[in-house]
Amino acid sequence: MEPPSHDALLIRYLDGALDARQEREVQDLLKRSPEARASLRSMSELAVSAADLAGTRAVTSDLRGRGAERLQLPLEKTFMESFLKITFKQVLPLVALIAMLVVVVQTLLSPSPVRRLSIEEVSSACQIFTAHGSVQNTLDRGMVIAEGDTIETRSCDSSLDLQLGQSSLLTLAGHTYLQHMERIEDSVRLRLLTGSMWAKVYREETIGPLRIQTSTSLIEIEEAQFDLHTENLFTRLRVNQGQAVVTRLVDQQHQTVQQGEQIEVTMGVDDGFLPNIQPHPVYEWRCRQLEGPDIILGTVHPSAESGFANIKAQPLRYPLEDGEHIMLYATAFHVARNGSNPVLLESGSKLRFHISYQKEKRIRFGFSTQRMRGIYTGKFEEDVWPHQLGAPGEIQQIELPIDRFDPKYPRLSPQPQGLEVNDIYAVTIGE
Repeated sequence: MEPPSHDALLIRYLDGALDARQEREVQDLLKRSPEARASLRSMSELAVSAADLAGTRAVTSDLRGRGAERLQLPLEKTFMESFLKITFKQVLPLVALIAMLVVVVQTLLSPSPVRRLSIEEVSSACQIFTAHGSVQNTLDRGMVIAEGDTIETRSCDSSLDLQLGQSSLLTLAGHTYLQHMERIEDSVRLRLLTGSMWAKVYREETIGPLRIQTSTSLIEIEEAQFDLHTENLFTRLRVNQGQAVVTRLVDQQHQTVQQGEQIEVTMGVDDGFLPNIQPHPVYEWRCRQLEGPDIILGTVHPSAESGFANIKAQPLRYPLEDGEHIMLYATAFHVARNGSNPVLLESGSKLRFHISYQKEKRIRFGFSTQRMRGIYTGKFEEDVWPHQLGAPGEIQQIELPIDRFDPKYPRLSPQPQGLEVNDIYAVTIGE
């Protein structure tokens, strides 16, 4: 059996003879097909014409069927009385139906307002600080991020996909704060206070160029795929497709970053401010601890051990669905910020930690990734249990092959081999 034609569906839609699934099908058809919208408009105009003709014929028949005594009345009065009588008794239901159809058609055919920024996917702990001063901890797909709102991904394993306009997509992950600022000249403005963003931005007339401000720079993008990392008066932008214009805030100098290039921006006027070709990946990385901007989470304490920095896990309040909270304790370290070269995972790559602990607890180790010169690809985690660890209080080394790590979001990438590392973390629950 052949499926109904578009015209047949439209006619049944106007008759109210479709089920909910078919109504959604027609609405999707009208959004993407100019021909379908033109057909629906023609059908509604034809219905209005038919209603006018029905009203005229009814009045004419009424006049012809009356006696001579009615014809002796003034023509205007006779016509008006007949018209009113027929309209309200016979034509009103049809007119009401046509009016309703016209409203429906106008609603469907009129361009709907574009949601400038809304939630597409959310995982783990995220929250919104609204422009009105409230805090929302339960975020759902389709929720709009209004101008003035600040959205936060709060945990090592948090990530958030945001839809911008009709087709652009932004991804936040880890500990990231993003503020939706008031637009200027129909341009969407965002402020990335700290953290990481991956984006695929398409040119849209209703959106205008995207402007992102960090602590050191203003970035303007019309169409590009890029990733952006910023913290502590440092910004790194890598453009993988398209281009971006970067303005250094300290002196208002401009640079255009082309496809395959990256630029680093600080507040020092004597620091370099030129785009460079993205460097080749490396296969080894070592946390410089106190020497570099590596520590995302963790409190630094004095250490009696030579060659070690004592970085204590930092408490994090993690919200549950029922409104309650549990405490996480986490350390997290930048990899992407540690040097200009991306760190590439291969089959056989390992993560090596030096740790000590006071109480026997499960420890969850993890790392976040992205495609090389591409988009965010989620997190990979592995649990280590107390019986796999040495004695409490002693500094010990634990080595974990990346093949043992499970993907937290398999839809993004089922395995870590061939991906770039963004950060590494370790978490305990409760203590």
